[in-house]
Amino acid sequence: MLSLYEAAQWSTHGEDILDEALAFSSSHLKAIVSHSSPHLAIRIKNALKHSYHKGISRIETRQYITFYEKEESCDATLLEFAKIDFNLLQLLYREELACVARWYNEMEIKSKVTYTRQRITEAYLWSLGAYFEPQYSQARVTVAIALILFTALDDMYDAYGTMEELELFTNAMEKWLPAAPNGLPESMKHIYRITVDCYDKLEEKLEKEGRSGCGFHLKKSLKATANGYMQEAKWLKKNYIATFDEYKENAILSSGYYPLIAMTFAGMGDFTKLDSFEWLSSYPKIRVASEVISRFTDDISSYEFEHKREHVATGVDCYMEQFGVSKEKAIEDIESIVLDAWKDMNQELMRPQSCPFPLLMRILNLSRVIDVFYRYQDAYTHPEFLKEHIVSLFIESIPI
Repeated sequence: MLSLYEAAQWSTHGEDILDEALAFSSSHLKAIVSHSSPHLAIRIKNALKHSYHKGISRIETRQYITFYEKEESCDATLLEFAKIDFNLLQLLYREELACVARWYNEMEIKSKVTYTRQRITEAYLWSLGAYFEPQYSQARVTVAIALILFTALDDMYDAYGTMEELELFTNAMEKWLPAAPNGLPESMKHIYRITVDCYDKLEEKLEKEGRSGCGFHLKKSLKATANGYMQEAKWLKKNYIATFDEYKENAILSSGYYPLIAMTFAGMGDFTKLDSFEWLSSYPKIRVASEVISRFTDDISSYEFEHKREHVATGVDCYMEQFGVSKEKAIEDIESIVLDAWKDMNQELMRPQSCPFPLLMRILNLSRVIDVFYRYQDAYTHPEFLKEHIVSLFIESIPI
């Protein structure tokens, strides 16, 4: 089983070979499945559905323990330690998830911000995808809380606020006003207060840790995403279908991955100094690759759902309009853009960077989350598709 580090070291050439091999041999593998033992058939089907190097670490770990247990050459002692390790971490994850749920209830989000999706466990699973290691316990809680806030903001801009309200909200956030402006409904005022308070407290904590200036960059990343959301709201009001180039430029912001990556950096302690945030704000190629993966994988998987309601034109729509192609052709070409972004990410992981490698791993891991959550459907909007992962990671322990 490859380690996370080894998976990150795949070269572009290596991934090219992998993709070509999978494309060439998938039909042959499917034929082999019917003639294989049940154990091997399950492993083949799993590999065809989702490749290891694009998977969430703990999901892959849980699956591999099950596979390894059925191997004839299985080392019983190693297997027992692996199960104990998994179950102990599961207990920690349950405690962290409970912390997130308590915060959610204390903030009264369900009752006061009724327009947003209720995604406590799913947001925590996303943060677990960023880092599973026990030393990042508090970081996982913080990132899960941030994801809940980002979800509320996304839903507010996407389907709730009027243009006048959204402009008030965006301007207030740009100026980082201590209180929400008059003219906003109570639900928007509530989410504004919670967001500003969370970021102010985190900035104060970072200052006390000697990481002065990092809080400024966290706020900067959130403001940038709010402006990206605002641009899409303006397009929707004007019934304007952007060119694909316009959409792609704004998609880097509206993906929401800039503030999310920044938030994962904040939880990395001594690895993250001011220069790491400055590097992130300079649009490094690996960050852009992650944002492209996030935005366009989401656009493809949620295309049919978004067309059932009033929604800004997606990347698929913009591509179809600009190039005069069918939906199928647009999706095929955008999938190629996503594949190229994965290659860019692999290249950047192989090159020397001024940013510490453990921080680069957060960007890779967050991209893996997108592939798991959105590759086949929008599982964050339709969380029933995540049920199997949630049960295996947080509810069912591995029998020893």
